[in-house]
Amino acid sequence: MKIWLLIAALSVTLVGCSGEKNAGTGSDSKGTERPLVYVANYPLKYFTERISTPLVDVRFPVPGGEDPAFWKPLPEDVLALQQADLIVLNGASYESWLKNVSLSPSKLVDTSAGFHDRFIPLDESVTHSHGLEGKHEHSGTAFTTWLDFSLAVEQARAIKDALVLRWPQHKDQFEAQFNKLAQELSALGAGIKEIVAGNPNLPVVFSHPVYQYFRARYGINGRSVHWEPDEMPSDALWKKFSDLTNEHPAKCMIWEGRPLPEIAARLKTMGIASVVFDPCGNVPEQGDFSAIMDRNVETLRNVFQR
Repeated sequence: MKIWLLIAALSVTLVGCSGEKNAGTGSDSKGTERPLVYVANYPLKYFTERISTPLVDVRFPVPGGEDPAFWKPLPEDVLALQQADLIVLNGASYESWLKNVSLSPSKLVDTSAGFHDRFIPLDESVTHSHGLEGKHEHSGTAFTTWLDFSLAVEQARAIKDALVLRWPQHKDQFEAQFNKLAQELSALGAGIKEIVAGNPNLPVVFSHPVYQYFRARYGINGRSVHWEPDEMPSDALWKKFSDLTNEHPAKCMIWEGRPLPEIAARLKTMGIASVVFDPCGNVPEQGDFSAIMDRNVETLRNVFQR
């Protein structure tokens, strides 16, 4: 009994430390227990909830403001993960923490395993620092797979299949809710493809190397730099950027988040507008994955109609 109370307390703590962004997880209002599924990033949380609600308790342990791609679980986080019925992973080298923890392979759901032949290798390894996670490295495989919405559908399908395998009595509900989600994701992709097709050669610059699948799937003529929205680039980086835009004459820079006003102002003097296309790896401050992606699509429409 004491062990069970400890586990329950740790699970509640995990939910609480993420604040309002994890609201809605945990036992239902009657205190009854539901199957417990942990997820590695917010898109997976959204997909899993859409497919499994209200049958499954879906939990996302990464605190708000911390990049899930570089999250490192604390011992209490690992203990909580070990109690899960399933752990839904992005794969494609996303979960760097996974090699350092002991989890039952039977609980792990690698949602990108079915399309590993479509992974995009990174051309280079770059170490830099930003946010709470400090220094980190972009190397190996590009991992924001969900920005190709055809791959997002496959990730959602992998979640559905794992849920059906684990709880076959709910197959019909899982299938129906997955089908609705898949239609919505496919429609997002179709909308982006149509927008880009209207001006396929338009050069753009991405502020960060996280748009590889997005660029490849929709044929965007984009180049990436390694800038953070809350850090003024050095003079050397501005010089490199100027050289890049001389070769690749972009009039728009696409950011993960809103850049500092002084960065946007300097770009504007170069004739370059700043817009935000949020990859949505973490829980948004407002709205959900669908709302954020709808907003991203409208942003992209404005860019390609300039």
